[in-house]
Amino acid sequence: MIFLRPAVGIIEAMGLTAAIQAADTAVKAADVQLLAYELSKGKGMVTVRFSGDVGAVTAALEAAVAAAREVSGVYASLVLPQPHEELDKLLYRHKKDSVD
Repeated sequence: MIFLRPAVGIIEAMGLTAAIQAADTAVKAADVQLLAYELSKGKGMVTVRFSGDVGAVTAALEAAVAAAREVSGVYASLVLPQPHEELDKLLYRHKKDSVD
């Protein structure tokens, strides 16, 4: 059996409020699971990561970007359809900002 790795969506929002709005919208828009959020060093950017199947992640990211833009803005967004296992160190790391 072939194991397909889940897709990962990443949104970098301008400010914590926009990031929270984006995360809330993402999980309501599609069947995705929040992985973590990360506060950037400077400029108030907040990155939110979530995973699921590629269709759900794409739909969730599109909704999250629209929601964050209503609050303040989005610096960048990305869907990784099947990230390489080496990226696990970055995408699934558990730290104080993890969503458990």
